[in-house]
Parts: sequence; structure tokens; C-alpha cells
Amino acid sequence: MTQQQVRIGVESKTFDNFALSCFRNCPTYYDWRIVKGVVKPGAKKTAADFGTCIHMALEHYYSNGMTDVAIQEAMELFAKEFVKHQDDADDKRTIGKGLEILANYFKRYKHEAFNVVATEVGGAVEIGAYLYTVRIDLVAEWISPKGIYGFDHKTTSSLGRMVAKPNNQITGYDFTLKEQYSNVLGFQLNVIGVYKETEEMDKGAPKVVSPKTGKLIYAKKERETLIRMPTSRTLIEIEDWKKETIHLIHQIEECQEKDVWPKHSPEFCTAFATRCQYLDLCQAQDKSILKPLLEAEVYLIEAWTPYISGEIEGGEEE
Repeated sequence: MTQQQVRIGVESKTFDNFALSCFRNCPTYYDWRIVKGVVKPGAKKTAADFGTCIHMALEHYYSNGMTDVAIQEAMELFAKEFVKHQDDADDKRTIGKGLEILANYFKRYKHEAFNVVATEVGGAVEIGAYLYTVRIDLVAEWISPKGIYGFDHKTTSSLGRMVAKPNNQITGYDFTLKEQYSNVLGFQLNVIGVYKETEEMDKGAPKVVSPKTGKLIYAKKERETLIRMPTSRTLIEIEDWKKETIHLIHQIEECQEKDVWPKHSPEFCTAFATRCQYLDLCQAQDKSILKPLLEAEVYLIEAWTPYISGEIEGGEEE
């Protein structure tokens, strides 16, 4: 059978964490991105591109034996790919900063306590009448105690915002792993902090005298940038997640059937200190404004189709 891209949504009864998160954040956002497939070219996404290139480097490293040669190749791959996306106005996400992050990562995790089973594992599991699709960055077998862990590489400029539980994406990963492997120990959030400065104020320590002003100031400490957050899910937690996911999908189906998409404004319109790419469309009274904007290529149509039919049907590793 010829493999083809599977479009996420009500029609295919196939969903993933990205689509469900779009709806949780703002149903109107889900309508624009998942139902209509509208995207805005040139929308600022340096952070996403930076994270993607770090992912590519780590995938190369883990799929090529975690050797010194693999390290060098991974760093070269990052530089080659990110040069296509670098924003000169973003001095926090640069090729140099990416190479520094990777060098620190490979130094910290030079000797892993696991053997690689697979990287970039795509698959799907049934949740009631629906399919839930995932792509797991790394599946590894821990040496002692022996068992399977999944890894999700996360780049972030706010480590304090990372929560391992509750976390819908990680629960879905854990559920999928347990459907595909035996003796699953849990999941690891492999968090990588991305910061302009390498130091931060130590507000937990007594103040010190500033050598410049003579005033009392907080001392500085080296900023933590690499954290692994192990987590696991019980069968009860997974069953609760499945019920909540099906409930959410039913809400999506109702919105699509009635073509009523509530706006979660203004909370999400400027979330993460950026402007939503659909804000102009939402502010327009007439949705027919989209047609001339598409003709002028202010917006484009790009369906959300991240998985191929072979992954969806068989849930096989890549």
C-alpha cells in the first residue's frame, strides 16, 4: 500500500498533542491551524527552529553510537541547518550559542546509563474510536534497573515553566510506550535551557557588596541549563488521561459540526510574549478577508500532516 500523509483532525479521527493543545489554548486557533490549515509565512519562529536543529543534532548523536565522531558530526549538522533560520536580531539563539549548548550537553552526558533502542519513533495507539499519534525523540533501555525509558528533548528559555506531571504530552508518550514495549520504567523530560546570559541572581543567598556601586546586591551563580526530569504514569492516571482526551475530542467535533469556535482572548492572543499569527484574522469582522490575503500570500494553506499512513496504521518504529 502506498504511504501517504495523514491529516490530523475530525475527518480522519486522528489526533496528536499539537492539535489538542491548539484547541486547549484557543478553539479559534485550532480552527485556523488544524481545520483550515492556515499558516502565516515569515511568522517569527526562531525559537522553534532553534529547538528543531538541536533535536536534529541529538538525534544524529544517539542514532550513531554516541561516539566522538558522532559528536563532531552532530555539531556540524546543527550549524549547517540553523544558519538557514538564524535571526540576526535574536542574540539568544545563535549558531555560537547552539554549539556552546551542545558542547556542554555532550560533556555532561558523555557516559549514558542506557543503550539506545531507537530514535524518532513514530506510532499510534487507539483511544476509544480515535487514533492518537506520537513521535518520541528517543527510546532507550536503562542498564540498571533494566527497563525502557522514553526521552523528549525540550529547549526552553524558562526552565521554571517545565512540569513533568501533569503533562498531557508526556502522559500520551508513556501510554504509547507501554503499548509497544514491556517493562517501561517511565519517561524523561530532557530539558535544555536557552539563555543569553550564563549567570543569574542567587536570591536564595545573602546579598553581597557590589564592587562597582558599594550597594548590597544579590550574588550571581552559574545558571542551570541541563536538567533531566524523570516521570511515570500509573494505569489510573493513563485511564483518566484517555477519558479527558476523548472528552476534548468530543468538544472539537461539536465545534466543527456547529462551526462555532470560541476565542480564548486576550489570554492567548499575546501568549509567550509574542503576537498570535491569527490575531489580524480574528480582529476582522468578515472571515472572507482570508481569500484576498491568501492570494497576496500574506497567509498560506499548509495542512497539519506530520505522520504517514504506515505509522498510523501499524504503529511501527521508523
